[in-house]
Amino acid sequence: MHYRRKLCSLRRLEKRKERTLHVRFPHTIKDWKDVENLFSGSFFVKLPRQASRSCYVVFSSMEEKIMNQKLVKNKTINDKRILVQSLYSTVVADKNKVIKKPKKKVFMPKIRPEIKVTQTIFAANIEIGTKADEIKGAIPGCVSVTLLKPYNNKFRSAIVKMENIQIAAEYLKKRCKWPILRGHKISLKPDTRTKHKRKSPADTLKIYNDATEESVKEEFESREKHKSSDREQRTENVQRTYRERCTEDDDEDN
Repeated sequence: MHYRRKLCSLRRLEKRKERTLHVRFPHTIKDWKDVENLFSGSFFVKLPRQASRSCYVVFSSMEEKIMNQKLVKNKTINDKRILVQSLYSTVVADKNKVIKKPKKKVFMPKIRPEIKVTQTIFAANIEIGTKADEIKGAIPGCVSVTLLKPYNNKFRSAIVKMENIQIAAEYLKKRCKWPILRGHKISLKPDTRTKHKRKSPADTLKIYNDATEESVKEEFESREKHKSSDREQRTENVQRTYRERCTEDDDEDN
């Protein structure tokens, strides 16, 4: 019921808007008679509560509205035009229509992995022909430089060892400016090579002589005996369980 009333009032308002003109003056409207002198026929002026340049003029029919709109279109006040335009129509929303709001996209920031800090640094963008002493002089805190093979016709890379891991961290985390050598900025990255650990030799060395050979033979024979005894016990256990099952089956048949 409430929705029907609302719909009827909206329809009446829509018809009224069709017969209404929005008038805008070049100066502030002081009296409604200034507006009344511009139009003819049956109409009423709707002024805003506060002083304004614009107002609404509602006519009794569409014909009068169109006629007055044409009359006022070319009129001016102090060589300034009077703007006249009709109102926009309102769209009545359907009650049963469900408007789905678009889901907001959740932006997940990329988790940047922590920079691995190593005492040895991989240096790239080094011009071919650059000597190790030049690189050592360009990077303060450098102890040794190992030049690697060139990766193209112009540049090569090197493994740089620093005095300690703290100085290396300053360069890797870009707290210190990367050095420029021969007009090219050296790129410094952590050394990610897999280190192969050397296998430590056995703590004690076995020395074989006549006595040790005999002891080894005795140990081997004792192990073989234990293995054979274990096998015999397993076979006996299997045979025993088989006999017990057979006797149980015979008893059930009787």
